[in-house]
Amino acid sequence: MIFLFLLLILLGTAAGVWFSGLWSGLITLVNLILAATIATTFYEPLCTALEGVGAVASYTYLLDFVILWLLFAITFAILRAFTDALSKESVEFALPVEIGGRSIFALACGWVMVCFVAFSLHMAPLNSAAPLGAFESPSSKTFAAASPDRMWLGYMYSRSRPSAFGGNQFDPNADFVLRYRDRRVKYAADGANMKFQR
Repeated sequence: MIFLFLLLILLGTAAGVWFSGLWSGLITLVNLILAATIATTFYEPLCTALEGVGAVASYTYLLDFVILWLLFAITFAILRAFTDALSKESVEFALPVEIGGRSIFALACGWVMVCFVAFSLHMAPLNSAAPLGAFESPSSKTFAAASPDRMWLGYMYSRSRPSAFGGNQFDPNADFVLRYRDRRVKYAADGANMKFQR
């Protein structure tokens, strides 16, 4: 089930980007990577801050997933509006370059979305330790022989560094998969109880 779901994400994203052309595909790829990186970096501190708010505190299982996707959507929309304003005219290329380039960028955009979606499924409150049949064990693959969720985690881990101003490295203990697996197991056992103590 997870393979089919991620394949649809890959094909849907790639098709949308392919029909927009090479130049738009390049801009979309940069925007996707930046938006997903920003969302992944800031969802956890924002969720931790929001957990103290009265009504929100009862939905901590849902909070990580919702905040991650809200940050992604808002960031992508702002970046897209900004880049569209800067690049009002599309750059034209010779037909073979256009077709080849748009195909490469379409597949790259599709793969970035697959990685980000697979990563976000770890925190999805789907009342199952293995949502959509994924993550049956901490080392299981999610997309045939590939693990796009692990690729995204590896990318984020390699790009983040502790800062001199007190910032934390993303997933410093490399236990993201195990932490969220534990949360899914507890959520499945608790049924409708959406509250989780970090």
